Amino acid sequence: MKYSEVIKTLPEVLKIPDARKKIRESNKSSKIVVLDDDSTGCQTVHDISILLEWKGNILRETLFEEDVFYILTNSRAYSERKAMAINRDIAKRLRESFNPNKLKIISRSDSTLRGHFYGEVKTLMNVLGPFDGIIIAPYFKEGKRFTLFDTHYVLDNDELIEVNKTEFSKDPIFGYKNAYLPHWVEEKSKGLWRHEDVFSISIEDIRKGGPKRIRELLLGIQNGKPVIVNALCDEDLEVFVLGLIEAEKTGKRFLYRTAASFVKIRAGIEDKELISPPKKERGLIIVGSFVKTTTEQLSRLLRNRRISRIEVSISNILSNYQQYLKKVAEEINIKLKRNSLVVYTEREYFKPDSKDELKVGEEISNFLGSLVRKLRVAPKFIISKGGITSYMIAKRGLRAKKVRVLGQVAPGVPVWELGRESKYPKLLYVVFPGNIGDENTLLEVYKKFTK
Repeated sequence: MKYSEVIKTLPEVLKIPDARKKIRESNKSSKIVVLDDDSTGCQTVHDISILLEWKGNILRETLFEEDVFYILTNSRAYSERKAMAINRDIAKRLRESFNPNKLKIISRSDSTLRGHFYGEVKTLMNVLGPFDGIIIAPYFKEGKRFTLFDTHYVLDNDELIEVNKTEFSKDPIFGYKNAYLPHWVEEKSKGLWRHEDVFSISIEDIRKGGPKRIRELLLGIQNGKPVIVNALCDEDLEVFVLGLIEAEKTGKRFLYRTAASFVKIRAGIEDKELISPPKKERGLIIVGSFVKTTTEQLSRLLRNRRISRIEVSISNILSNYQQYLKKVAEEINIKLKRNSLVVYTEREYFKPDSKDELKVGEEISNFLGSLVRKLRVAPKFIISKGGITSYMIAKRGLRAKKVRVLGQVAPGVPVWELGRESKYPKLLYVVFPGNIGDENTLLEVYKKFTK
């Protein structure tokens, strides 16, 4: 479908003055906790903390100090069984530390529908429920992912492409057949819900009925029913959230399974100008993502001859880990003394027959994190490409436990400031999603940091 033609057939966007301010004021009696399955999910927010560690006192202290924060589970990197165990552990700790009825839980996942939908949602329902409904909102403006007629699309120029016709649906671990979300829910929920069980909040409901209509519809939701939220712009989500809050005031409870844009709107966070970071002389760029967009961006970056480069062999990681780690780490320390350096995995994803896909991915990201751990030359900034890669570098390499999201350096590309406990306190760390931007975006972000 042509986006420019479709929007002409829809009701006019309903804009509510000071919508996010009203949402913020309504949030004062609750805590919003975002369980993020990937380190890139903070790509719409600013001035918010992310916990990479939730054991001990750090979770309890953060719950009482901050009204909105993230817990980075990195669960998309693991098996469903491990993802469920992580979510169960966090949910139990949340329940023990705070009144569950005052917690608003966002299970943040990928806007292209990849992730452990069934395992994570079911686990959170079991531990923190009961919930009247599961809000499913994969809309993500910054990544041009829209939901219309209960179908999820990626916008390419003026073309709305059903997400099941993109490379994302062919993911070797999280692949799927359906872009029509009621069928996708049935496909991914292992029979927990059938498509006829799924309720829909349409664009017409939002733009014609406003928050009052949303409230009325949500009051009728019960028994953990999935609710699809259609949205083409932030204003659509603002209207929905205002109606959602009114329904919740009556005692209704909802679990949210959403993409990054919902977090910003549900928390009432205002949009902020892109960050202009201070110019530095020498940075480290690490590229681990294998999606097409990343490969195109890497190719463009490598045309800049001022940047040193090291290509990492995946076959060597899998066959000769320790010796190869020592060799590459030494090479990085030598080259990083001179100028900026990009370290990237070879673009052909090597998967041996004896190991499953997730295990190989985990070993690769572990290797990249270990390289950073062995740094003796401190970079002035780090750019990490790929969500799982970014997590392992922050957790394993930089030993971060709590970071602060400062904002975005490009649309959908967040910048963290590392905490005092990390290897490089106050270092600016760019968490660059694999599938965001065009072929020039990685180079443009790099240029924003360099003299």
